[in-house]
Amino acid sequence: MKEIKTQISAVTVFRDGARIVRNGKTELTVGEQTIKISGITRYAEPDSFRVKGKGKAVLRGIDVKQVTRTYEPEGDVKELYEKLKTLQKEHDAIEDRIQLQQTRGERLNVVMNQFSSEFGKWFSVGESSMDLMTKMDKTAGDLLRESKQTTRELENELEKIDTEISAVQNNINRIQGQRRTETVNEVYVSLDVRESTPLELEITYQLRMAAWQPTYDVDIGDERSSVKRIAVVKNQTLEDWDMIDLTVSTASAQPVEAVQPNPFYIDVYSPRDLGVVASRMAPSPKAMMKKEKAMAADADEMMLMEAEEEAMPDIIEDYAETSETLGGITVYKVPGEVSIPADNDPHPVTLTLEEFDSRRLYYWNASAMAEVVAQDEITNGDAVLLPGNVKVYAAGDFIGETYLSLQAPREKFRLGTRVAYDMKAEKKLIEKDTEKAGITRGKQKRGYKYALELKNFSKRNITIRVVDVIPHSNSEKITVELLDPSVPPRKMELGVIEWETKIDAGAEIKVTYSYNVEWEKDVRIRPPLP
Repeated sequence: MKEIKTQISAVTVFRDGARIVRNGKTELTVGEQTIKISGITRYAEPDSFRVKGKGKAVLRGIDVKQVTRTYEPEGDVKELYEKLKTLQKEHDAIEDRIQLQQTRGERLNVVMNQFSSEFGKWFSVGESSMDLMTKMDKTAGDLLRESKQTTRELENELEKIDTEISAVQNNINRIQGQRRTETVNEVYVSLDVRESTPLELEITYQLRMAAWQPTYDVDIGDERSSVKRIAVVKNQTLEDWDMIDLTVSTASAQPVEAVQPNPFYIDVYSPRDLGVVASRMAPSPKAMMKKEKAMAADADEMMLMEAEEEAMPDIIEDYAETSETLGGITVYKVPGEVSIPADNDPHPVTLTLEEFDSRRLYYWNASAMAEVVAQDEITNGDAVLLPGNVKVYAAGDFIGETYLSLQAPREKFRLGTRVAYDMKAEKKLIEKDTEKAGITRGKQKRGYKYALELKNFSKRNITIRVVDVIPHSNSEKITVELLDPSVPPRKMELGVIEWETKIDAGAEIKVTYSYNVEWEKDVRIRPPLP
């Protein structure tokens, strides 16, 4: 049996797993030979191992075994363990004393509260005096101060004990004071070597202790927006990936099944009294946009020691080669060699940078928002955008973070909700008539008239969607009627009115509307009308 050393040369990371490729070389003589490859992580799936190579030999088979190795402690740490036990006992005793002082303070507060509530009764019937109240206050105050002082001293002692415990534990870990075991996979490759030959082996296996999640940097422009795809890779395989060829795949290692349908039964609905569920409107989204003035560019050339110095070139950022496989799976081949250690930290890897068509939209909810917000509608390209976190920029300035759901190719989505400083909007109550003329007998009527004023301070025409809310009633005893909107609404449903209009650069428009609410005299409206 001959053991050869292998190194990880390539990794393909799936959304919930990875495929590892190891390479190794050796020299073999004629005859039946068994090659041993050891040190492979225990997380490798035994039935996923595949072997191929180059050389004058015939592959007979492979066998995978899990081996557990035991490592004994280096050095005598008995004294450290005894010290650790002593410190832990002191730690527990101090915690008990702190708890005792806290309980004592709580009981003193209870006694004082009870005494204060009963003192007035005793004093009014002459069974107590103010001197007793003063003495009780002083005594309780002294006891509480003493308890707090003792608690502070105990907490300082506890902090010192914790520091000593941490130091002892670090010493124990540094000299590997505890017995440990380690489980690894070993691969045995059986070969029939026809003649002496150099041999190159490639071992491939899969595991689940690696994954990646998409994240995006979106820089919004006037008509075009750039989307940078970033893969946040996690390597928890216990194997470091050092200078490897990295491929990122949108495929999943999870099994997929075709689910057979079950009968869908329906029946007659029997209503039940489920009570009234209160609801409230969620606050409107706001994003603060940073405004910074551009600084003057530095000189292209500088004279130093009467010699002209060339400007340093910009750093070049390479992007992955993208290809599409069966079923719409996208594969990103990252350029160059990449190193990702086996830890719990996320490691971002840039995949691609694309530009998409976009257009700016403005939105204002007159009943819930003090300011207009701007959003950008982006049209996706030919590849799917997987769900992930997004950092949003406008002309290079960071304006906020959000989450992007799954976006199909060429699907439109909105990002970058932020305050629109180039638009001003105001809602005004023009008229409120609580006793309108010509009231129908036995009924009450109230009328309202509002104006929505919109001003465009930008240097270009904009499109804005405005929504407002008027009362809506499901009761036949209350009626609501919308009257004479100056701009025809695009849609009205359940009292929610929506307008969409264009405003020229530097122009302003005013939308006016009114409505009446009429109800029977003995009816009480809830919630009350404004």
